[in-house]
Amino acid sequence: MRVGLLLAAAVALATAAGLENVPTDSRLYDDLDLLKTSGLVRSMPSTSKPWTRGECVRLLVEARGANPSALGPAQRAALKRLEYEFGSELPALPARHPAISIPIPDLGDAQARCDFFSRATATRDQQRLSAGVVIDNRPSDQFCFYERGELTLWHPEIREESLPWDSAGRHIPGMRVLPWRNIATLDAELAYLAFKLPWLRLELGRDEFVWGPGYTGSVMLGDTAPALDHIQLGASYRNFKFLSFTSMLSRWGTKPRFLSAQRLEVSLWNRLTLGGALMDVVSWDEHQPLQLGGIINPLIPVYLSEANANHTGNFLVGWDAIVYLPRTKVYGQLFLDNYEFNTLKGGPQATASQVGAYWTPNLPVEARLEYTRIMPFTYYHRVQSIMYENYLTTMGHSLGPDADQLFATVNVTPNGWLKVMLAGDYTRRGFHNRGDYLRKSYMIPKDTFYLRTHDEFPTRGWDTIPDPDTVVEEVDKTLRFSPGLEIRALRDLFVSLSAGLWHSQNYQGVVGLNKNGVDLALKVEYRH
Repeated sequence: MRVGLLLAAAVALATAAGLENVPTDSRLYDDLDLLKTSGLVRSMPSTSKPWTRGECVRLLVEARGANPSALGPAQRAALKRLEYEFGSELPALPARHPAISIPIPDLGDAQARCDFFSRATATRDQQRLSAGVVIDNRPSDQFCFYERGELTLWHPEIREESLPWDSAGRHIPGMRVLPWRNIATLDAELAYLAFKLPWLRLELGRDEFVWGPGYTGSVMLGDTAPALDHIQLGASYRNFKFLSFTSMLSRWGTKPRFLSAQRLEVSLWNRLTLGGALMDVVSWDEHQPLQLGGIINPLIPVYLSEANANHTGNFLVGWDAIVYLPRTKVYGQLFLDNYEFNTLKGGPQATASQVGAYWTPNLPVEARLEYTRIMPFTYYHRVQSIMYENYLTTMGHSLGPDADQLFATVNVTPNGWLKVMLAGDYTRRGFHNRGDYLRKSYMIPKDTFYLRTHDEFPTRGWDTIPDPDTVVEEVDKTLRFSPGLEIRALRDLFVSLSAGLWHSQNYQGVVGLNKNGVDLALKVEYRH
C-alpha cells in the first residue's frame, strides 16, 4: 500500500515538476545512479540524457520512500543533495533559491528566475575561472525557458592569431567561440524553449545530449563537442521512450551540414532497458535537394530518408542495453559508423563498443569497471563534409578513433561531505588517433596493402622518418593511476582534487620514447 501511494505521488510530482532539463554535466546523475543501483529506486531511469526535472523528482520520491536500512553514508549524502536541488518541487523541504526571483503578473505563482554560478579549474598547463548566469522560469510543467551563459578567464592567454583555421573557420579547439582580447570567452552552451504537448515534449534551441549508459563517455552520441542547435520531439509512455531531433552542425567550407537522429528505449521487468538509435550526417547535395528536406524533418524516419538518398549521407547505427542486478549494474553499447562501409567486403570496420559494471555494496564503497574500444576511422568519413563531428570535435567518445581504454575506480564515502577516489586507466592510441581529420579519416587507397595494414586495431602506421614505405608499430600505451578527493563541506560548494601519475610508452606516437609524468588538477564549483 505504501509503495503504491509513493508511486502515485511520484507520478503526480513528475507531472507537476517541470520540463526543464538537468544539464548533462551535472553530478546529480551520479547521485541518482547510485540510488538506483543500490536498490532504492524501482523505476527504470532513461539511458538517454538530459533528464527533465520531473523525471528526477519521480526517482527521488521513490528513493525517499525506501527502507532506511539500505542507506549508507554515500546514499544519505546523495539523497540530501537531491532533496536540496529539487526541494522546490517537493513539500516541506529546504531548497536552493535563486539569487533573483520576479513574480509574473496574472499567472498565479509563476516566476522568472535568475541565478549565478562560478567554477574554476587548474592544471599545470592551464587555469580557468568563470562566472555564469542561469535564467529560467518556474513552474515549468507546461512551458520552459532556459538559458545558461558563462564568462571565462583563461591563463595562459589564447592568442587568436595562433588558432588554426579549419572548415568551420577559426575558433578555440573544442568550442565554437573566439577569445576576447586573448584572455576571456563568453559562451552560451545551453539555451532552449520546451513545450508540453499531448503525449509529446517539443524542444527548440541549443542543448547537449548523451545517448547510452557509458560512464567515461558514450561511443554513440556524447556531449564532448559543442552543444547542438536543434529541434527535438520526445514521447514517453510507460516503459517506452522515443526521441527524434534534427541539428545544424558546423559548416564544412561553404557546405551546411545537418545531423538527424532518432532513438527508441524499451524497459522490461524493472530490470532491463534496451535502446536503439539511428543517426545520419548530411551536407547539401544540389542533385538531391528533396532528400535533404526529409533529413531535416524530425517527423520523418531517418532510415526512410537515407534509403532513398543514394548513400549521400553518413548513416550511423547504435544499440545499447543496461540490466540491474542486486546492487549491481551491467551495461554495454555498440556503434556502427558509416553503415555502408561496414557492409562492404574489404571495407574498414568503423565500429565502437563499450562494456561496464557498477557495484554498490551495503558498505561506504562503490566500484566501477569499464572498457571502451574504438576502431580506426570511426567518426571520420572518407567524405569529410559528412564526418560525425561538430567544430572538428567528435560527437561520440572523447577517445576518438583507433584507441581503447580500460578504466576502473573505487570510491570510499566515509561521511556525507567527503569522498576518497582511487581511479586508474590503461589507454592505447594508434596511428590514426593523432593529428587532424586527414590522418583520422579513411582515404580510399590505390593498392590493397593499405587496407591490410590499417584495417586492424591498433593500426600500424606509416613511419616517414627512416623510409616512407616502412611500416612500424606506432601505439601510445599509457598507464595512469589517479587518487583524488571530493569535498562538499557546504551545500553549494564542490571541490575536487586529483593527482594523475602516469607512464607512457611510445609517448605521443614517437617510437621508443618512454616518459613519466604527474598531472595535478583542482576543480572548484559554486552553485553549478
